[in-house]
Amino acid sequence: MMIMVASKFQLTDIVIMGIILIGIIGFGIDMLMRRAERVLVPWKGRS
Repeated sequence: MMIMVASKFQLTDIVIMGIILIGIIGFGIDMLMRRAERVLVPWKGRS
């Protein structure tokens, strides 16, 4: 929502910061899910 409002007022710095923040949050969630998968599904990846 913050990005949408900032884009209406052409606040480019806030739009870029919001996109970077979404990327960082997504990366953090991905790392958290990988760690949870390693703990909860230890047999995955073993042949």
